[in-house]
Amino acid sequence: MHWSHYGVHGRAVIWHYNAWPSVVYELFVGLILGDVQQGVIVGAALESMFMGAIMVGAAVPPEVYASGVLGCAFAVITGTGTATAVALALPVSVFLLYSVINFATRIVAAHLGYDLGTKFLQQSEENNLMSRMTHAAGVLGMTVIGAMIAAQVSLSTALTFDVGGSQIVLQDLFDSIFPGLLPLLATFACVVLYKKGVKTIWIILGIFAICIVGTGLGVFAAA
Repeated sequence: MHWSHYGVHGRAVIWHYNAWPSVVYELFVGLILGDVQQGVIVGAALESMFMGAIMVGAAVPPEVYASGVLGCAFAVITGTGTATAVALALPVSVFLLYSVINFATRIVAAHLGYDLGTKFLQQSEENNLMSRMTHAAGVLGMTVIGAMIAAQVSLSTALTFDVGGSQIVLQDLFDSIFPGLLPLLATFACVVLYKKGVKTIWIILGIFAICIVGTGLGVFAAA
């Protein structure tokens, strides 16, 4: 048997194999051409050469069966032996993979993709699907931006006050009620200023000025 690849699923190791290795095809080639011994010898040589041709992830191995049959048939007919079969099988396997199959798949996939894409656009225009998808994408984008506020905007206060002889840290109080409250309020303030027509550069300079003055007065905590 020709072991092609294996995968680990949980604690069990699952082996996949090809029940018909390429040497079997070369055996039939030798039988048809009247030289079974040479067919088996050539098949064993080709099988050892293609033993490492396995599919790993998205990597596609060379085509081993058709190239092996052609190489074996040529070697048996001409009587040139294993070296000729190996020298012919390897380039043929690469040619079959990267030329015929590859280009045929590209042509078929290009036509299929164009037809499906055109049909999808027509159906989207008729069913108003594109506008709904755009709206859904906008909602998703705003959700991501909202999550980024808590992760990217950093603003905390250093104010403390005494209540009944115990010191209360205002930032800890905010975090216990609404974590990330100050960054959210600062973001909303920037949005309101932007909607009122304030230029972005003035908003940025205002943020710099407020943070520097606030940190100097002890209102904001230094990062």
